Amino acid sequence: MRFTRWLSALILTLAVAGVPATEAGALTRSVQPAGGSVTCTTSAPSGNCGPYSYAPITNSNGYNTYVANNKWGCGNPDQCGLQTVRANSPGNWQVTSNQAARNTAVLTYPDIQQLFTKTTGADPPIASFHAIYSQFAESMHATAGTIAQAAYDIWLSNTKGPDEVMIWLDNHGRGSGGATRVGHATIFGQPFTVYRYGSGEIIFSLDHNEQTGTVHILATLWWLRQHGYVSAGAGIGQVDFGWEICSTGGKPETFTVSAYTLRSVCKTHGCV
Repeated sequence: MRFTRWLSALILTLAVAGVPATEAGALTRSVQPAGGSVTCTTSAPSGNCGPYSYAPITNSNGYNTYVANNKWGCGNPDQCGLQTVRANSPGNWQVTSNQAARNTAVLTYPDIQQLFTKTTGADPPIASFHAIYSQFAESMHATAGTIAQAAYDIWLSNTKGPDEVMIWLDNHGRGSGGATRVGHATIFGQPFTVYRYGSGEIIFSLDHNEQTGTVHILATLWWLRQHGYVSAGAGIGQVDFGWEICSTGGKPETFTVSAYTLRSVCKTHGCV
């Protein structure tokens, strides 16, 4: 999934410059419901909700945290079915997507986007962290026609190996996604099959489905470094969580996130 990084970098630049994030995608609106929280709704292919300052994400600062509609595989103009994000926060949002029956290519990746890249453009080295881990709770409300998976998408820099690492957790109809199996890994007691897709992507696919749990991101990256897939000086630019959606069986399907945290513990001062 290759659309996410440059879009978020652009939005971060606009936010720091004082340009509202909604100007980066039409058909985005925010409403003030009873109780005072803001609900953002967007159906724009590149529509974003946020930026957020969200305490359960360690380095969220009001400029670098978004919930994105991210219809990256739909072409221009948009050739996919309607998809609408409704977000109260990165830990409380949903997306309703209607994608063609039996389609097997990834069309969209609605997701929480957390930038690690600093305003200087530098990515903190993975070696500067003691831990990076995340807790999630999601539901796809999957049907027989669903082809999608819930997954983290991690972007790296300064590495000679693959620069995209995905962690698949809840898989309905995707199988291996056409990737080649390269091994097996056990991360904090959780068994994964490890795949490589082309030259730029590694996939850790959990050997059973989970809708809630804890993912140890830094430990996953260290496994890759120990096995020669990631360079010693690699940096981390972005961590995302959402669903890669291929098909909803030709009917609207609602995907929900009911809890989300992303915690970073520095080994050296200033890693986030």
